[in-house]
Amino acid sequence: MATYVWTINKLFTEDVTKNSNTYTDVISRIQATLTGTSETDSNISAEGSFDLDMNITNIENSFTTYTSVTEATAKTWVENRVDANILSNIKQNIEDNIAFEEKIKNANAKEDADGNATFPWT
Repeated sequence: MATYVWTINKLFTEDVTKNSNTYTDVISRIQATLTGTSETDSNISAEGSFDLDMNITNIENSFTTYTSVTEATAKTWVENRVDANILSNIKQNIEDNIAFEEKIKNANAKEDADGNATFPWT
């Protein structure tokens, strides 16, 4: 299992005119990352990235001014925008990657002093 944290990487805005009203700095796209961290080793993590169209077609019903948007609000928008099946698949991939890293964490590559791979047959 993993614990998850959303990070908002970038907000994209545009001005939108609808029904003779102009909305300034409408957040129309958000890039975010979901990071899963191992519950048994906090040094092991994996992530999934998202680039989301925020579907602003009903802007007149739900506009929030850019300066009023909080990080928590943006994270909620992302969580609500990501399809549940896609999110489930991404979380499964994250957990699979974490499980792999946990399994191999004690393996060391055989290398020379310069970091080049060494093999028993050379």
